[in-house]
Amino acid sequence: MRRNFIENKYCVLYFDFMWRKIVKFEIIILMAVVLLVFTLPILAREIDESRFRIENYMRIKTGLPENKTTVWSGELPEIEEKVKIKKIIIDLSEQKLNTYENDELTGEYPVSTGKNGMKTPPGEFKVYEKRARAWSKMAGLWMPYWMLIDPVRGMGIHELPEWPSGYKEGADHLGTPVSHGCVRLGVGPAKIVYDWADIGTRVIIQE
Repeated sequence: MRRNFIENKYCVLYFDFMWRKIVKFEIIILMAVVLLVFTLPILAREIDESRFRIENYMRIKTGLPENKTTVWSGELPEIEEKVKIKKIIIDLSEQKLNTYENDELTGEYPVSTGKNGMKTPPGEFKVYEKRARAWSKMAGLWMPYWMLIDPVRGMGIHELPEWPSGYKEGADHLGTPVSHGCVRLGVGPAKIVYDWADIGTRVIIQE
């Protein structure tokens, strides 16, 4: 009986001790919760949120620079015509050589074509080759700014023939047909036409 009483007493003391521990722990938890509830708003006010914005640490592009903005209009831009169609027309009756780009006159120069018995034939030709300084074995003369237009006859357009001594033949005869069939241009115009014309440029000789 006494033994049971003692055991019951110890059990009561043990449960009382444990209960006090549990109550004390709960009080500590409750105080911690209350402390957080009251301190968090204060901490939130003290923290400058702007310091943590992504804009402060990254460069954010909002769009293209104004001078590089492309606006689609819904229509394709017109492509500027860059191809120039060149043409040379030689008039035997007027003894003139005219240059054209897209049928627009760009140059007009006096020439000397073939004399009687060696007349320059009318027809359609083209520039086959260009030589800045060609030598004629038949005549023994230089033909500066040579452009071959008829490979069969060996006919071409060139500057006034030049003797080995440097003398220019036919300078006073431009505008008169005195050549051996070729088309002679004066000093200056010959280089202009030579530089302007391309291989394949169309040449029309008309009466």
